[in-house]
Amino acid sequence: MSGEPDYPALARAAAEEAQARPLDPGVLLHAAEMHLRAGEPEAAAGFARQAVAAAPASFRARRTLSGILDATGQRAEAIDAALQAVRLDPAEPEARLHLGGMLAAERRWREAAEHLAAHVAGPAATPRGWRLLSSVLHQAGQADRALDAAQRAIAADPNEIEYRLHLVSLLTARARYAQALEEVATALAQAPGEAQAWRARSGVLAATDRLAEALAAAERAAELAPEDQACAANLAHVRALCAIPAGQTGEPSEWAVRPRRTGPVRPARQPPGFAGALTERWRVVHAIMLRDIRTKFGHTRLGYLWAVMEPISHLLTLGAVFFTLNSSPPPLGDNLFLYYVTGLVPFLMFSHVSHDVMNAAEANGVMLQLPVVKRTDVMAAQALRQFATEIVVGLVIFGCGGLLGLATLPADLLTAGCGIVLLWLLATGIGACNLVIAGCLRSYETFYAAAVRLLYFSSGIYYSPMTMPDWVREILAWNPVLQGIELFRSGYYAQYDPHWLDVRYLLAWILCSLLLGFSAERALRPRVLVVS
Repeated sequence: MSGEPDYPALARAAAEEAQARPLDPGVLLHAAEMHLRAGEPEAAAGFARQAVAAAPASFRARRTLSGILDATGQRAEAIDAALQAVRLDPAEPEARLHLGGMLAAERRWREAAEHLAAHVAGPAATPRGWRLLSSVLHQAGQADRALDAAQRAIAADPNEIEYRLHLVSLLTARARYAQALEEVATALAQAPGEAQAWRARSGVLAATDRLAEALAAAERAAELAPEDQACAANLAHVRALCAIPAGQTGEPSEWAVRPRRTGPVRPARQPPGFAGALTERWRVVHAIMLRDIRTKFGHTRLGYLWAVMEPISHLLTLGAVFFTLNSSPPPLGDNLFLYYVTGLVPFLMFSHVSHDVMNAAEANGVMLQLPVVKRTDVMAAQALRQFATEIVVGLVIFGCGGLLGLATLPADLLTAGCGIVLLWLLATGIGACNLVIAGCLRSYETFYAAAVRLLYFSSGIYYSPMTMPDWVREILAWNPVLQGIELFRSGYYAQYDPHWLDVRYLLAWILCSLLLGFSAERALRPRVLVVS
């Protein structure tokens, strides 16, 4: 009868062989494994790093290093090694599962969901992968997708009680108590002596005010697992709901179980009308705006002032640079710097608003876990906050120009204002479309950043389309951002009436982008990932 292998001796032998063959990744990885089994994780990590150095393109070396580092608590380096392994072999399901688990442990929900989704999409999907994906999606606020993943985990391994109890917790959180009790009954039929199943049953029954049954289930759970702190805490909670004095024992029937709602039954709240619903949504949006301002700028003394000064410094710097480099007369007006600013201010309105709306869900993932908050509320809050910021920026810029003696008042304030508002609406619509696309395609944010840089030079900021050849101007006129900037300038400069300006075309872009963006967000809401 052979006992457990002598891992310290095997580790010493493997280390000697590794010293003799320091460039052989297989030998180095064997030494790493033996040292890990021998209880020497630091030495194991050292050999794994040597293996990676000897064979940088080895998937096995990087995956082994990641596992050892994770086991020793070096999570950041372990994640980096796992990412390198996944890049070397994107189709390897186990590496995706390993990486997704570490990212979930670091609360990086969106990245974890991306890799776990790739794991379960392949033929080698595991029940554990579905279970972990369900937890990640739940943390990211995607309750429907979390339920679906939990059910798939159970379908893949119906005998695993923990998977079913996880589904019970998700159903209870969604107030789907009847389904939760059905799942608990199935779990208890499979494992009548499972304390956690009785505890889950107690929680569901307590949530529906069936307190006598909840107390019996809680006592059964505590009886089956007397050392389990969670079961003991649950029993104390249910006993408090039942008004049982602390330290008392006995059958539930010996105590007067009181429901939690003792007051008169109130009539069901009637759904608010349109005005009430609009007021409620505005309160939510306003609260998100205030929270966003405090979160982003409340930690500095300057606070929100920095949000205004940052684009102002951007405008002044770029305007001064181009004013210095270009000594030719401006295409419009009598001041070249002012001409540049009339293009930069509306363009930054579009750029900043579209970017903030696109990242609205990611920047407010925690807020989305509140039932009253919808993703459209966060999008509206981001758009309104940035709109107010850009308006203040414009007032400061043009106000300073007026103090310096420049003619900064628009010739037609209504037309110039319409140009700004229409660009803001366009940015909101484009941002909504981008949010949906970026939620489905992670790399889209990089593409959109490149597109904005292209628009920067094709929207008539530093030149006027009237100086371009006709065929170039006809191409540029298809750019809706240029149309918005030209509308603003037509209101700013007297007698500037560009014949290529087509407000109906700009309005068509606005309507289509808003309808498409918000409709797609609603239709694809369960599939669009967020981060908390």
